[in-house]
Amino acid sequence: MLRVTDNDTEKKLRGLRKENPNYDAMWNRIRLETDKRNSGWQEHTAVPQPRRGRRKWAIPVACASLAAVVALGAAASQGYFESLSPQAQAASVGQAMQAQAEAEGIVLKLNNVVQGKDRGYGQNEALSKMVLDFSLSGFGSEDVQVAGFDKSSITDLDTGKKLELSMGDFNTNDIRSVDAWEADRTLNTSARATGELGEAEGPHRYRLETSDLYMIRRTTVPIEGGIKLGAEYTVLPDRDFKMKITDIKWNKKSGMLKIKFLPDENVPKIEAQDSTLLAMDRGNSVGLKLGDRELGWDSWSEGGNSREAEGSYNVKGLTEDQLSDMTMTFTYAEPLRVVKGPWTIDFTIDPAKAEIPTETIPVEDDSALTEQTGWKLGDAQLDAYGVTIPLDRGAEDRPLHDGQIVNYGSISLTDGEVTTLGGQDPTPEMKMNGYRSEEQEFVKFGVQGMVRNGNENKTTNDYWESYDFRGKPLTATFSGAWIAHIDPDRWVSLGVPTEEEQKVTDTLADGKKVVYTVHRKGKDVLVEIEVPDYASLYEGTRLRVDGKDYAYDKEPTEDSSIQNARGYYNQVDIYRNVPEGEKFEINLLAYGTVDNTKDAKVIIRK
Repeated sequence: MLRVTDNDTEKKLRGLRKENPNYDAMWNRIRLETDKRNSGWQEHTAVPQPRRGRRKWAIPVACASLAAVVALGAAASQGYFESLSPQAQAASVGQAMQAQAEAEGIVLKLNNVVQGKDRGYGQNEALSKMVLDFSLSGFGSEDVQVAGFDKSSITDLDTGKKLELSMGDFNTNDIRSVDAWEADRTLNTSARATGELGEAEGPHRYRLETSDLYMIRRTTVPIEGGIKLGAEYTVLPDRDFKMKITDIKWNKKSGMLKIKFLPDENVPKIEAQDSTLLAMDRGNSVGLKLGDRELGWDSWSEGGNSREAEGSYNVKGLTEDQLSDMTMTFTYAEPLRVVKGPWTIDFTIDPAKAEIPTETIPVEDDSALTEQTGWKLGDAQLDAYGVTIPLDRGAEDRPLHDGQIVNYGSISLTDGEVTTLGGQDPTPEMKMNGYRSEEQEFVKFGVQGMVRNGNENKTTNDYWESYDFRGKPLTATFSGAWIAHIDPDRWVSLGVPTEEEQKVTDTLADGKKVVYTVHRKGKDVLVEIEVPDYASLYEGTRLRVDGKDYAYDKEPTEDSSIQNARGYYNQVDIYRNVPEGEKFEINLLAYGTVDNTKDAKVIIRK
């Protein structure tokens, strides 16, 4: 991913509404997809730790770009997960249920309910959340891949109030469904309910209502004809769906090919009321091929203000002749059946069985962390869906400054049986950018990325929606400290920029090299920044021309990033209206490197 924009994309992802759609479930699907495809995107971790063999991203610190949410979502049902098999989970927590409803042979069954507090990223206060575990069976012979309810609601029958409900999709490639689908064509998912949950003692009654079950499969068809500007293609003859190419742009340096498509009014759509239904699987995508070689695909979602869609493809290394030989494929969500329903399930929760109360305990020994950082940890809050620990770094350490430990790249929590990964939130480099500057910092651990000890290097994944941390020994490990480097007096000579690119190399604090690629484009000066592995840009650069300083344009454009030879993206700082001069210098404003001598263990409870 674009390493230098992690903080911005983290802000966007964490700012999304959690209840509709289910972004946590989406993220889990994206994580599995990325593991399976062995993506080349980079993570902000320290020297690789001996944990899950295929894991590329640290979970649950979801610093994923929103572009990835869209792009990976369209492929989530195209068969990338078949080789994954779920391991036996820990004994279910919460209250077992045996409530079900049937419509047209389709049986919706409520299996389990957990109720407790949840403290998500960006949330200082705990919110009540209920997680409901469902199974769906009774499918016919159709080749369904994903199913979802267009309408769903949950009502507190004792108060008459409706709760916010996020109902997950039923997916044959979901890790919870792979074995069950092969065994008896049963699919599993979960739903989250938030709001004013009944927390009074004694039983509490609820009613779940769902209807309009959509079943789809992802279908790919070849598009006849080569890629040609202005050409119109008959993509799906039976639907009379046609599509035109309205623009083609090829950046030879970056290897990026951008194609604009104009689909007609017969473009495949899911005719559902809820625009977020099957959101990860309902989009359309166009793939490129050279012979039998898949070159990649790009997708667009339904809706939007414009009918025109644009695809971006990495075709680095191809010649113009090869580009002219490329062909296209079209992938879409093919509706199979809609079952109207409804399904109505009344159920009663016994808080003594369903609820996992929050346990608050003092951290027994954080002296090793304090010795390394000066930080102190507050009381740990053990909830049904994770562990949250407030972190106090002191007022003087809150702003980003030179030599500071900004955060740890890898933080894990274990009770001896399972291990989960966590992260700090928010950290000083976020605050430097004016983001959440007044918030309390926490160390937070979720459960969806948790792995059973001993499974770290296996090509299988455990799965949890909730976990009971109460009464268990807990140890946290902090490793790979990110150290900030800020030196406003360090200026590197660039030479006079011309239309021809010139490279300048500088040495970072840890001895690694950063490479600036500089050229002039009209009145503007562009500086591409390529940082080495295990270095991170907290801020870009500042340009000095004959003693006068210039700030780069922070409004992103197509030129604000470029793909390098390894497939990663480098930041490009664009300086507008820079006059000609004799002496050009550059200052790297703020960056981070990893120090593995600052590792520490914290005993939360022996």
